[in-house]
Amino acid sequence: MFIHRQRMEPRTRVAVKATMRAGSRVLEATIANASSRGVLAMVPQPPVRGTVVDLEIGDHILRGQVRWRAPDRCGIMLREAIDVAELAQGSAVPIVQVPQRLTRHSAMELLRGLLD
Repeated sequence: MFIHRQRMEPRTRVAVKATMRAGSRVLEATIANASSRGVLAMVPQPPVRGTVVDLEIGDHILRGQVRWRAPDRCGIMLREAIDVAELAQGSAVPIVQVPQRLTRHSAMELLRGLLD
């Protein structure tokens, strides 16, 4: 039987550019939403469930583990808690904001929109 587990805290919509490192793979990603213990990363061909990843945002690194994946996104549980408000405002780590309207699209559409 499938049991749906409710998230313990709500997610905050953000739009932050990041570089995802998974082993030897380096992928451009966009953080689309976040809570203090997890993020939704929009990324083409996300790593498999269980993979340990580093999300580089400016000079800051968030380490986590892929908990689920879809064709163009994955959920990452973070090892250390973050301040989501500071992440969204850019005061905790230097960030590059992505227009909110682009976070609703697939990772490839997102990348194309950034290049326009």
